[in-house]
Amino acid sequence: MARTKLNERQLDVLRRICHGETPITSNDSDLAATVYALRNRGLVTTTWADGRWSAGPTEAGHRHLAQTDARLAPRPSTSAAPTAPEAAELITRLQQSGGTLHITNPTPDERAHWRRALHAARANHLVPEGHHLQHTGRDKGDLTIALRPGPPPRRSTPPNETVPVPDDLPPETVHPAAAAAHIPTCPDCQPRARRILHALCHTAEAKNYTVSNPEPGSAASLVITIGDSSFPLSFHEGSSEVFDPSGAKYAWQRVTARTTRPSHELELSLEHTYAHRGRRSHWGDRQRWRLEDKLPTLFREIAHRAHTDDERQQVQQRKEEETRQRWLTAMRQARTALLEDHRLKALRTQVQAWQEAVAIRAYCDALEDQHVTPEVAEATTAWTAWARAYADRIDPIPQNPGLPEPPVITPEDLRPYLRGWSPYEPKWK
Repeated sequence: MARTKLNERQLDVLRRICHGETPITSNDSDLAATVYALRNRGLVTTTWADGRWSAGPTEAGHRHLAQTDARLAPRPSTSAAPTAPEAAELITRLQQSGGTLHITNPTPDERAHWRRALHAARANHLVPEGHHLQHTGRDKGDLTIALRPGPPPRRSTPPNETVPVPDDLPPETVHPAAAAAHIPTCPDCQPRARRILHALCHTAEAKNYTVSNPEPGSAASLVITIGDSSFPLSFHEGSSEVFDPSGAKYAWQRVTARTTRPSHELELSLEHTYAHRGRRSHWGDRQRWRLEDKLPTLFREIAHRAHTDDERQQVQQRKEEETRQRWLTAMRQARTALLEDHRLKALRTQVQAWQEAVAIRAYCDALEDQHVTPEVAEATTAWTAWARAYADRIDPIPQNPGLPEPPVITPEDLRPYLRGWSPYEPKWK
């Protein structure tokens, strides 16, 4: 649940995700930052499919939107938000008008009221089964609201993006990372491979990714970085065995020797990691396509892996924060328990001293009540005087004791109270 109020843009995006006619996906790049902000607040989720993410509402998102809409004044003539009866009236008007309402150039307040009425109709499940609501003119112009048969239309899948690879590339125009890349191919394939790297660099930077050369000693040719995730890309060239006529001394001699020669078939591969095992990691030339045709698929895989890494990192961070909070709670409880034991020990010591002082004085009174000879009485008086002085010294009552000073607490002092937690860090001992 969000701790602070959402701004108008975030509310609009949340409303589209909860009740919009078309889904919000990674194709809506201008909304990505807002979607991530809503996701961090637990109001929406993002799921990955077909090379792109789609945003969906959580229960907390529906609840937050309903509470927010209930607080907002939707109509110029009243401060009340559209209710279920008003939303039902909207549906009735749509059915009576043949399924379409047309409002000529409404004011911003009127336009907002109609939007919230649409939201109330959807939220209260008032839309007739087998129909959906549509509207145009959300922010300006005339507003048209329609009740259409069938499910809400889904946004058609956009055509695959392309990664343009130039046919000719002067050396001075090659991207610096591509120019400095180590490409383990035959000389004939070097120019083509460098053009592919050049296209990868420019496309990655257009997506706000970072491109760089790998560390010395790495077999990779290029590294693409998205957020905290880095993806090394390595070039490979296939080879084939052919007969080697140079081994024959005579023209009539049968050639049996073989040699390995480059196949001029290029392949790009992502570094294998167990975090993404089972995912596609190789793209290359085949009979039906060239490596250049598969570069968009390569970028989609990189984006998917970055998204997966980000999700895993968020889960790990949440787990670490939950563990840290449990540890901090255990530490506070341990300090409280230790302080309680310290006070109980002081209290018991005082009670025992008080009880001993009371017993000593009672004993002295009993001695003094005895009828003895003057010689014995003198010795008894000296003894009881010393005993009473001792009782006065140990008796805590005349000192008016208060809360004892807290002790100096070390981590090891807390260990017996932590029930398995380490007193030094959020871990089990």
